[in-house]
Order: sequence, then C-alpha cells, then structure tokens
Amino acid sequence: MNRPQSVTVLAILQLISGVFSLLDGLFILLFAGIFGGLGAAFGGAKVGAVIGGFIGIFAAISFILGLLSLLLTWGLFQLKNWAWTGTLIVHIIATLAQIAKMLGSGGTAVNFLTLGFAVASIYYLLRPDVKQAFRV
Repeated sequence: MNRPQSVTVLAILQLISGVFSLLDGLFILLFAGIFGGLGAAFGGAKVGAVIGGFIGIFAAISFILGLLSLLLTWGLFQLKNWAWTGTLIVHIIATLAQIAKMLGSGGTAVNFLTLGFAVASIYYLLRPDVKQAFRV
C-alpha cells in the first residue's frame, strides 16, 4: 500500500514534535540548574536538590519523548504497525506532560507548540485513512 498523504503529514509532525521535545528538555534543564541554585541559596542544599531534581524529571521526560519521537518517525514513514501504537502512546503522554508543565509554570511558547503538535498528531492518528494504512 502506498503511504497516504496524511501519514506523511503525521510523520513530519512526529519529527517536528521530537525536535521540540528535545529542545524543551534542554530549556527545562537550564531552569533546573537555575532554580535548584536559587533554592539552595535561599532554603538550603536539600531544598535546592529537591527543586532541581523535580524540574530535572520533566527534562528527562522531554528527552525520552524526543528520542522516541525520532524512532517513531522512521516507523511511520515505513508504515510499521508498532509506530502507530507507539506514536499514539507518546502523544497522549506528551499532551499530559505539557498540560502539567503549563499548569506549573504558566506555560511557555515551546510548551504550547509541543502541545499543539501532540494534539494534531493524535487527530491524524485517529483518521480512518491513517488507521487503514497501518491496519489498525
């Protein structure tokens, strides 16, 4: 079966989402150091470690999602069934993570972009022609 155009759009969204997740992870990691240092300066080493560690968890989630997104991009271009399932799972997790980050930080432009790509990808995954192409 030839790859439908909507699958190509989905794979491109997946690639862009992966790049944004990696950039988001770097951005969050920067703030982990800054806020961890501020917490240590004003509340002691334990407070700084907790703050830095908590923010670092969000950075790790973004990095993992970014790397998975790059792998899934390849699978989507190849019409692999596991890529459809994996992409749906990753974008549900990404949506929840972005909402949690926006509630915690007031939202940044990168969070809104990543959330938008995740929601758009879920929409494309659930289209009938895409599901048919992946035989799900």
